[in-house]
Amino acid sequence: MATFLQSTIDKGSDILQDFLCSTCEDKKLDNMADFYCETCVKFYCGKCIGMHSQLFIKHAPYGRGDLKKWPVAKQVEDFLLKCDVHKDKNLELFCDNHIELCCTNCAILNHRHCQKITLISDIVKSQSTDLQQLSVSIQTILKELKKLQDNQEASIQYVQSSYDEQLHKIQNTRREINVALDTIEQKTRKEMLDTLTKLQASTKSEADKCIRLRDELKRLRDATQDISDKSKQELSFIATRKCEGIIKQSKTFLNSTLQDKFYISFQPNSEIVQYLTTLSGLGKIEPMMVQDNPNKVITVQGKSEHNVKISGDSNECNISAILVLPAKQVLVADFNNKSVKLLDQQYQVVSHCSVTGYPLVLCDITPSEVAVAVNETDMNINEVQFITVNNRQLVLGRKLQLQHACIGIAFQKGDMYITDKTALYKYTLNGKLVSKMYKDTSGRYTGKNHC
Repeated sequence: MATFLQSTIDKGSDILQDFLCSTCEDKKLDNMADFYCETCVKFYCGKCIGMHSQLFIKHAPYGRGDLKKWPVAKQVEDFLLKCDVHKDKNLELFCDNHIELCCTNCAILNHRHCQKITLISDIVKSQSTDLQQLSVSIQTILKELKKLQDNQEASIQYVQSSYDEQLHKIQNTRREINVALDTIEQKTRKEMLDTLTKLQASTKSEADKCIRLRDELKRLRDATQDISDKSKQELSFIATRKCEGIIKQSKTFLNSTLQDKFYISFQPNSEIVQYLTTLSGLGKIEPMMVQDNPNKVITVQGKSEHNVKISGDSNECNISAILVLPAKQVLVADFNNKSVKLLDQQYQVVSHCSVTGYPLVLCDITPSEVAVAVNETDMNINEVQFITVNNRQLVLGRKLQLQHACIGIAFQKGDMYITDKTALYKYTLNGKLVSKMYKDTSGRYTGKNHC
């Protein structure tokens, strides 16, 4: 019986069936067979077939071009015949009620109440199978599964990228809240400092007046003592009037001035903390589906005109591309002014940035990052410029320099697809050229047109 190379199953190879050279196998060598001799019922590799042909001139071995005439390998038979549940049993029966293959154990345990269980050996006498058509169907489904797998893997990368972007946005939100709280704290500190200054100025003014009155009273007291025994009637009269005046001022001052000490008290606004404790988070988090259906029918519900020209524009606006991000932010490429502009939901320009050449196409990479195809033939500029939307501002990122024109760009499953006038190229996000996928020089713009 032919020996089947088990590693082809273990590795999930597309080549399900392969054979070892019988002669080499006897020598403990694992060499794949290239020929099968039906007369010898043995397999031979390219080296061993020479000796076989010399010894058995009349034998007519079949090469790999006649694989249909090779026998089925034992491992292939075991792979197909063995019951998936009872590994030591072969599939011998078919249950029409459940449309299931089964061994004798399966029939006893799971199908004993079924009305029609037939021997496979009897079924094949009356029914034929089309393995070629079955193989085509399997290949079709394999392609679809591979496509779905690639899409799911790309989705994992995409959602991870969006997670990183939104995490950055959460951090920015926290910083904005910190800035707002810092501003409130600074205002409160200033208010308390103003109160301190006001209280200290008022108290100092009263202290200065108190010092002045005490000084004048001391001087008058000393003066009256000096003239009290010298019979100076005029000085005594004047001294008396002055003393009475200062005493009156002092009594008025004492009666009008508060004797209590002041201190500054701060009462926190408890509503701030109470409001923060009622919040479940810094914002709303929800999954959003990216629409990848190219056949979706789009219905135009209306149109409107908006002016996106800004004071720094030296030319009339020429919008070469428009892109709407998942957060409903609108980006426009202004060809004539070599700039990209960010619009709010009222289509007012809230941010803009200049690029080195004429922007042709916008393509979203992540929910907040876009790639811009930039060209200027006279300056030999062929670039992909990355721009990030951060807190309603456009931030220039890295640039990729290309060796060909860049008039069309798309992003799919982690790779960029860029066209010049006549060819399509596949690039990684880091700017590495993967392959030239297509070229057609039959026309001037067989790739994506620049207008």
